[in-house]
Amino acid sequence: FGGAVKVAFENFLFLFGGHPFDVGDKIFLGGTRMYEVKRVALQTMELDHFGELRVVQNSTVRATEPLVNLSRSKMHWVTCDYLVDARLVTEEFLEKVKADLALFLKKDPETYQQEFRIDSYEFVPPEKIKLTLMLTMRFSFENLNRSRIAQSKAGIAFAQVLHKHGAKYSTVLEFSEHVGSMAVR
Repeated sequence: FGGAVKVAFENFLFLFGGHPFDVGDKIFLGGTRMYEVKRVALQTMELDHFGELRVVQNSTVRATEPLVNLSRSKMHWVTCDYLVDARLVTEEFLEKVKADLALFLKKDPETYQQEFRIDSYEFVPPEKIKLTLMLTMRFSFENLNRSRIAQSKAGIAFAQVLHKHGAKYSTVLEFSEHVGSMAVR
């Protein structure tokens, strides 16, 4: 009986002390899937995954798995990775690519935050360097469709800029979204 009281008290503190979500919020739980919170009780919560899957989750799991409330997250960031011939990647090349990408981002300030970064630190055989574009979207990842469209536009612009500056054989490795410090794939 003592363990049940302890769990109930912990759940009470988690729900009412931390108040991490409300009914209707979109959340990532465990970093794997996006859910909409349908019902919250002291011991369980009911989650909906795009109208297909209903999960009744024990409340103690909420305290141990990473939880990101997308409804309360006002921005998110995305990355886009390309492989580029290592001989092309010089400081001058990167500066030109950054200048052209800055022009692209300035055209849509409602979608993209103007600060971005390009990392070029990983060598990939045969003689390729992975360039990673990281940029911030000015809206919540809760709007998944808008995020995918903006992400695709940025990825296409990145590829076009790379091609403009001589990177003819670039390959998209992956797109991923990040909310806070959690990668969402």
